[in-house]
Amino acid sequence: MDARGAQHALAQAQLALQQGRPGEAKTLLAGLRRQLPREKAILYLSARAERAAGDHAAAAAYLRKATKAAPKEAPLWAELGQSLDDAGSPRDAVRAYDRALQLAPALIDAAIDRAVVRARALGEAAGLDELRALAAANPQHLRAWRNLAILEREALAPERSSAAADHVLHMAPGDAKALACKAYAQFDAGAPSAGLFAKARDSDPRNPDLVLKHAAALHAEGHSDEGERLLDAVTAANPHWVEAHRTLAQLRWEAQTGPDPLASFVRAEAGGALPAEVWVEHARLAERFADSQAADAIIARASEAMGPNLQIDLIAAQIACEADDFAGREAEIAKIRDRHDPAAALTLCRWLGRMHRFDELCERSEALWKRGFGRDVLPYVALGWRGIDDPRWEWLERGGGFVRAMDLAGEIDDLEALAARLRSLHRTKHHPLEQSLRGGTQTDGMLFANSSPEIRQLRDVIEAAIAHYLAELPKADRKHPLLSLPRDHHRFAGAWSVRLAGGGFHVQHFHQAGDLSSACYIALPDGLGAGAGSDGAAAHAGWLSVGEPPAEFGLDWEPLKLIEPREGLLALFPSWSWHGTRPFAAGERLTVAFDVALG
Repeated sequence: MDARGAQHALAQAQLALQQGRPGEAKTLLAGLRRQLPREKAILYLSARAERAAGDHAAAAAYLRKATKAAPKEAPLWAELGQSLDDAGSPRDAVRAYDRALQLAPALIDAAIDRAVVRARALGEAAGLDELRALAAANPQHLRAWRNLAILEREALAPERSSAAADHVLHMAPGDAKALACKAYAQFDAGAPSAGLFAKARDSDPRNPDLVLKHAAALHAEGHSDEGERLLDAVTAANPHWVEAHRTLAQLRWEAQTGPDPLASFVRAEAGGALPAEVWVEHARLAERFADSQAADAIIARASEAMGPNLQIDLIAAQIACEADDFAGREAEIAKIRDRHDPAAALTLCRWLGRMHRFDELCERSEALWKRGFGRDVLPYVALGWRGIDDPRWEWLERGGGFVRAMDLAGEIDDLEALAARLRSLHRTKHHPLEQSLRGGTQTDGMLFANSSPEIRQLRDVIEAAIAHYLAELPKADRKHPLLSLPRDHHRFAGAWSVRLAGGGFHVQHFHQAGDLSSACYIALPDGLGAGAGSDGAAAHAGWLSVGEPPAEFGLDWEPLKLIEPREGLLALFPSWSWHGTRPFAAGERLTVAFDVALG
């Protein structure tokens, strides 16, 4: 191919990319690379084609070759940093950005991207400090300020996030990203935000998350009926939008607005053919709202409408696993037994646990752990090891030694004021559908972003307690799921308040979002757990049970630890540990809970 032919082929590849045909571009570029394997322009366009096709690792490989062909071109190094970050190699991405900035220190966008990678992907607090300094030094650079607004929100600093968004809006009043950040920050802080979400939606009408958050804001501000009408209209116009159906069902359930929480699914089913995802979510929620029989009826209709379908097979197995007659539902389980996707494998693990087939449970759950699904499967690994009396169970749990109770009462200025503040956040009438509590309410998962002084102080006290807990852990063990983790950095992966009434409790469950979980007691009924020395259930009413399998597993095993609640007490334990709360007779049990991700 002569030079003119190469130029023509390169132009054709570029046109194909611009017109959304990455496959055609890749074919043209493959021929060019055979003729000119070290040509920078060809390698760069090859990287763009791979990125357009979703293969970020391949894009990074071509950009590495391009930087060898032109090692002093800073923009190439910056592009390499972006592709490496997208490919899941943040440390290599930072090194690429470092090289770009060595060559061209004024390359502000590369500096912004480097700071974002450090803060978000590597969890380095210095990354956020770096971005703050960049934004302050470049007040006209709106991209720096937009990113700052986003990262401040992720750092649970809604006031800073809101201020950064305001900076953008002062110069660009209709900026869609800044309007969204402002609305999110106000919502997280517990401030009125429904009006802000309405403005953000006007600026970005195609953003689906803004619709859902607008409804959530209306619900939080006591206008659940308006949020319901918004979501009802959205699901009528978009019957395939699964998350909108789910959010509407949750709102109707929590606010007790009147209509059947699943009415939008029924309407969608009557309206014509549905994708499997809608059928699956309808069945999943029906099992929680009603029972497995209601879910089975939906699955039967889905199977008739769709024929053989892997997603329907999976939800059928999941429902069978939770049914009262699970032991007789092996036909549904058999359809997923030989599948390798993690959701099917986890469902099989749960069924094997309920069937007390501990040897196979160990085999299956350990395989999933090795594949990197520790947070999802470790509770079943522990169940299997305990079921066969494997010494590794003691190695994992250390006899409950990872369960710690810490008294914070003396470090909180006013527990009664904190309790009053938390009560003001409990606005729903019913417990969240998908959570473990029964007979109470729960706030959303951003409690520590709330701007009230009482909650801010609680967060600071808890931060210190977490640091103390980590400092007292045994020495590192590279094979252990907790002791192998870095201890020099942690972040909250969610925080919420739970208010249980008389008869309320938490079913046994575990958390997948973090590495440590918790319960911090703020207000309790008089005499909670008092049983006059009895060893019966009344003696432990309202207590926290850690390491006790769920009742539906039919295992008469003692918990690793039982913790007596006291106002101001914080309990910390590994997130993989089954835990729950024993029922209590009367009064209010007000707690704060959170998950912590290490490293």
